[in-house]
Amino acid sequence: MSEFEYTRLEEDDVLDTPTAGHSASVGGPKTITFAGGIMLLINSITGPGILTIPLLFQEAGWLTPVICIVAVAIISYLSSVMLCSAMEKVPGNGRFKGRIEFAGVAKVFFWNWAYILTVLLLIGSMIAAFIPAVVISAQTVDGAFIAVFGQSHALRFWPLGFITAHKLPDVGSSPFGDDYVLTLGYIIVVAVTIPMGFFNLDDNIIVQKGAFVLTLAIFVQWVVTCCILGFHESVPVITSNQAPVLGSIIFNFAYVTTIPSWCNEKSPEVGVKRSIYTSVIVSSLFYIIIGMLGGYALRFGDGQDLLLALQTSTRHSKALHTISSICVYLFPIVALLSGLPVFSIIMKYNLVENNICRKSVGTFWAVIFPWVISVLLYPGQGALDVINWTSLCVNGITNFVIPMLLYIVSRHRGFTRITVNFDEDLVSEEEYRRSVERDTMNLITDDYATDARDYHFRVLPRSKLVRPTCIAISAIVVVSLMSAAVIALNIYTKVTTTT
Repeated sequence: MSEFEYTRLEEDDVLDTPTAGHSASVGGPKTITFAGGIMLLINSITGPGILTIPLLFQEAGWLTPVICIVAVAIISYLSSVMLCSAMEKVPGNGRFKGRIEFAGVAKVFFWNWAYILTVLLLIGSMIAAFIPAVVISAQTVDGAFIAVFGQSHALRFWPLGFITAHKLPDVGSSPFGDDYVLTLGYIIVVAVTIPMGFFNLDDNIIVQKGAFVLTLAIFVQWVVTCCILGFHESVPVITSNQAPVLGSIIFNFAYVTTIPSWCNEKSPEVGVKRSIYTSVIVSSLFYIIIGMLGGYALRFGDGQDLLLALQTSTRHSKALHTISSICVYLFPIVALLSGLPVFSIIMKYNLVENNICRKSVGTFWAVIFPWVISVLLYPGQGALDVINWTSLCVNGITNFVIPMLLYIVSRHRGFTRITVNFDEDLVSEEEYRRSVERDTMNLITDDYATDARDYHFRVLPRSKLVRPTCIAISAIVVVSLMSAAVIALNIYTKVTTTT
């Protein structure tokens, strides 16, 4: 038997479990580099949600947001690594040489009803993250037209006709009020992003690199602007207004569902854990730095986010105001270019790979259908409500609970780490041997512990005191309790404010 061949136990055949494979109709080659991977992951974490963080620090105090950012970052890292561990236990996917998406891992290890529920939650999570990003981006583009040209235009559905908006709205609101409209900003967002949803993830990495460079430049401009303005506002340690804290932060760290698709197309020499913890640490620092500096330097009016506060606070300096305005209207474009196509690509991968639908149908549901729904949520405050409630009800389960459950189940099902032989459709044995010989030492020190000829992907270093399964169970309990508590608090706040 070849050194890198694997065998399957008899009980594995009884389970009639599918193996990891490579579908010619979906997915790209394993070419994503370390730099490309961390740029993709950082872009996935630091999306439009970062705009609400400085105001969150002012309203809730700095203590609980910082604690929640650190806690959710750690949990998201563990969830990602545990999901990768479950992926690698799928027969045929040793050392990630095959291809298996999020839903595919659930199909292998979960019961049928749990697999169906996972697919529904996954698609719901993707759409719930997609829609607010579309709405916020389109509203910002319309706001840019109003700020620069004094007006923006839209087609009103009922009564049918063209209308014009001249006044900048509050954050999360439509310039066209409560009318259901197809706006100029929405059309631009569609035209820019839909074509990229038809490509594979590896094809999208060049866009991720460009978006990351622009995001970093914008972040530096925000930091410099806050330092120039000075720190005049008071950020308390903690306040009684804690309702939006956890929901906002969970929404921002809802990147775990992108991990399998990235892992399927990363280069063999790229370390999984190093890529994930680098991305999480950098993103967490982004949130904490901009939250603290923005909270102390900026004054937020009613309904304002970071972008509007920067514009308002820099009016005394023409040069600073001009640069800030450019960054204000550039950031949503950069965020949508890097984020929205990824949602579509991952949704398409999961639908097609698991034979839920054909590629053409999957492309419609993943690339076209979410845009149709987004039109209905464009008016008013609908986008903000979606962000808060879906992050609590769906994203926490999909990004934290399910990956850890998959890890626990994968360790106790009838599979062993010794699985199936090479599949020539995945990668040639000669090609894979060359990558193994080149990268074995790096992989062993980073992701693996070696035991004779078998390589085990380890979530944590071996320890008699720390058990990954116990950590997973504890994290599931903590996330569930915190989410339930915050949902109850949000309901209570909603009821008391309306009565």
